[in-house]
Amino acid sequence: MAGAGAAGLAVAGALKGRGIEALALEREQELGLPWERRYESLRLNTPRALSYLPAYRIPRRYGRWPGRADMVEYLREYQRRLDLRVQTGTEVRRVDRDTAGWLVVTSTGEMRARCVVVSTGHDASPVIPPWPGRDGFTTQLIHSSDYIEPSPFRDRDVLVVSAANSGSEIAFELARGGAARVRVASRTPPPIAPREYMGFPLMYSALPLNPLPDRVGDLATRALQRVIYGDLSAVGLPPSPFGIQTQSRRRHKSVLVDAGFVGAARSGEIEIVAAVEALDGGEVLLADGARLAPDVVIAATGFKTNLTDLVGHLGVVDERGYPIVEQGADHPTAPGLFFSGYWASMIGQLLHMRRDARTIARRIAKRLATASALRKAGKSLP
Repeated sequence: MAGAGAAGLAVAGALKGRGIEALALEREQELGLPWERRYESLRLNTPRALSYLPAYRIPRRYGRWPGRADMVEYLREYQRRLDLRVQTGTEVRRVDRDTAGWLVVTSTGEMRARCVVVSTGHDASPVIPPWPGRDGFTTQLIHSSDYIEPSPFRDRDVLVVSAANSGSEIAFELARGGAARVRVASRTPPPIAPREYMGFPLMYSALPLNPLPDRVGDLATRALQRVIYGDLSAVGLPPSPFGIQTQSRRRHKSVLVDAGFVGAARSGEIEIVAAVEALDGGEVLLADGARLAPDVVIAATGFKTNLTDLVGHLGVVDERGYPIVEQGADHPTAPGLFFSGYWASMIGQLLHMRRDARTIARRIAKRLATASALRKAGKSLP
């Protein structure tokens, strides 16, 4: 198992349920550190009851929307309860074919395995766009992954780039946390949905829509946005050209899960401005020709996977660095190599991880059983 975050642990847990001991390799020195480094106010956008991993539900004490610290505790407890084998401080650097299956090259040496599950995450590396003038930009520029809480930005003029999930949550927290001014630069407006409506978590209503064609989910969520929010064009959030299913499942982009951001934009606490085109000294140039001089720029501009480095030479990832395999399946040209944690949709990501983990575990169990039978017959897997 390459990676011992939620996706990797989920597969290890599902395999354990089938009597198969997996070894999960984790580059961090402790489980849950990527969660622990995120901003303090972070909460799941999927309810607790849908977000658990195989064989152990998230405790009720975390509430309906578990927070950052809750998830760190849950992942560590998950590993302890299921007694999963995890080797920390071991970074997987490359996966290659081997006569017996797969050769895994790590920071601590080489390993061989019949099957490998890559679960290093869609957010392996933060991305800041290569804006013209970035090298000479004199204003503080950080990625959203470096944002923890609002106090360092009190009384400062802050520009947040991107109105999607992390950007909207950080901007709202800054607006309520004492920043002198908060503006959000948006190029392509994201689809918008509240975390819950009239006390009801909307994720539950998405469950029957998720198996249907993406256009059905897109139409349903667009209609929902119109009913709940109306037309937000006047505050700089016109209807997105993409529905939630297309945005998350096909584009691998986050949506705007509203927990106060829209209201703050309507009240003027947050200003929506045009997209960032370039940086010039201490100024930010926008697509509409405006020039801003914020005290700090927070780029909530997403992440990229590390799959191109790990397995790109095997022809199993696309140009964006995502697996080109069916969820839970291995590629026809790379039997025994699976991926988990790279898919999301209107039902979130954790539920996909749980479902994919069970599918992967079933297929690995079948593959190992077939290999055992063939060995007894003096044959081998192709």
